[in-house]
Amino acid sequence: MSIPKVRVPVLLDKPRTIVLDINALCRVEEVTGISMLVGQPAFSSLRIMRALIWAGLLHEDQTLTLERVGELIGEADTSDLLTSIMKAYDVAMPDPDNEASESDPTKPQAGATYGPSPDTTSD
Repeated sequence: MSIPKVRVPVLLDKPRTIVLDINALCRVEEVTGISMLVGQPAFSSLRIMRALIWAGLLHEDQTLTLERVGELIGEADTSDLLTSIMKAYDVAMPDPDNEASESDPTKPQAGATYGPSPDTTSD
């Protein structure tokens, strides 16, 4: 299983790009104590979602705190933001049992009703 770098453009206080890569996912694990490899923990609490967004924004601004990111999330269109993050997480963490996700994580699997939105890209 590989973990691709996923870039998600979002509008918070200004246009920003969330980058989900191995470093961001490790930062989430460090601050939450929860493995990002087991199930879909990113959607089990607001605390974890905030940590995921925070870790994904640190590439742009190392001074961001979890609390500041919480404020930014509260001021944003939360439903669009969370939908984008959920899709990006699905791309960053493909199902290891599904060969299609390993070969090209940016393509939805056959019969899937989700997948990366046009503004979600990966390197």
